[in-house]
Amino acid sequence: MSKPSAASGAAAADRLVEPWLTCLGDHLAGAEISDCHTHIGCADPDGSCFGADELLDAMALVGERAVTFPLAEAGSYRAANQRVLAVAAEAGGRLIPFCRVNPHQDALAELAWAVAHGAAGLKLHPRAERFSLADPEVWRLLAFADERRLPVIIHAGRGIASLGHDALELARAHPHAPVILAHAAIADLAWIWTQAAGLPNLFFDTAWWNTADQLALFTLIPPGQILFASDAPYGRPVASAALALRAALAAGLSSEQIALVAGGQLERLLAGDEPLDLGPAPSLPVPSAGPLLERVHSLLVAASARLTAGYPADEYLELARLACELPDTHPDAAVAASVGELLDRHASHLATGPPHRDPRVPGIHLIFVAAAVARTPWLPIPENSSTPRATAGLSAAAIGEN
Repeated sequence: MSKPSAASGAAAADRLVEPWLTCLGDHLAGAEISDCHTHIGCADPDGSCFGADELLDAMALVGERAVTFPLAEAGSYRAANQRVLAVAAEAGGRLIPFCRVNPHQDALAELAWAVAHGAAGLKLHPRAERFSLADPEVWRLLAFADERRLPVIIHAGRGIASLGHDALELARAHPHAPVILAHAAIADLAWIWTQAAGLPNLFFDTAWWNTADQLALFTLIPPGQILFASDAPYGRPVASAALALRAALAAGLSSEQIALVAGGQLERLLAGDEPLDLGPAPSLPVPSAGPLLERVHSLLVAASARLTAGYPADEYLELARLACELPDTHPDAAVAASVGELLDRHASHLATGPPHRDPRVPGIHLIFVAAAVARTPWLPIPENSSTPRATAGLSAAAIGEN
């Protein structure tokens, strides 16, 4: 029996934030969303528990398909990989199974077994399994992936030292293996963007909450090398899509480019096709939010940072709510009110939602989206968001260029 999860509460929060995704529909050219980074499992040392049914329910709000692989396991990944393969086989093509391996535990044999049984790619987590990308076993895994054109997702977010130089070496030595640096490669984003354009098999996923990092990613990385990701259950697909697509629009990507980021490029990689070149990175500065909304944004980033680290953030959230009280005549008043409504929805969710049963702060994704809205006030907001709206999915949106 699986451990209880906060699935119902997370689903409720998804519906609360959904209008801030669907309001972007007229700017997204019918993009069909495929998520390149999700997890399932119930043995992670951090207490996370997330099932395939929960993942499918979360994805139903935003799009088509999701790559999934196990959450962390204390021992061998064989049983966890078997479960992922089994649930993917039952999902009618909506879940694409990747295997996860520990380079300290006969990883190449596990990868070969998983691929023989239907795995479409590989997940490596240097932080959880405590290894370096320079490890000879990692090179053997990449050689296997290179021969079969298998995508390899590598944790490149918080909690690790720089791994960018080793990742570049892996990508250069294995040109047929798509190397996907997760979490916008935030550990190395300050410089690795200078190398990205020359490595068409190097990709970056969007699974991260900070709009400043998202804007840097979409401004500095060629759009054909960016893949949408949520990191579910740590991220929620609906909120993650709102964050990433808002950043893509703010950076000036066209509807064609956004459609490839949202899922089209991932589908090519999964099929073993060459990625499409969508041109250079925009490399243009994103407009300022203005002094008043920049206050709101910075306060919400501070609150988010505290909450993700496990600390209370009530004072920052209250200051952000007060910072949204702009005069009705101010040109940013409607955006500030939209941010304030997201904060109110978060507070209401905390007060009325189900008990908190996992490591994540309930409804924190509403705060992430609120910060993104404050930072990009020129982009759409819901016309009337007092009641959560249903969505027909972005695949049904018919729109033109940004």
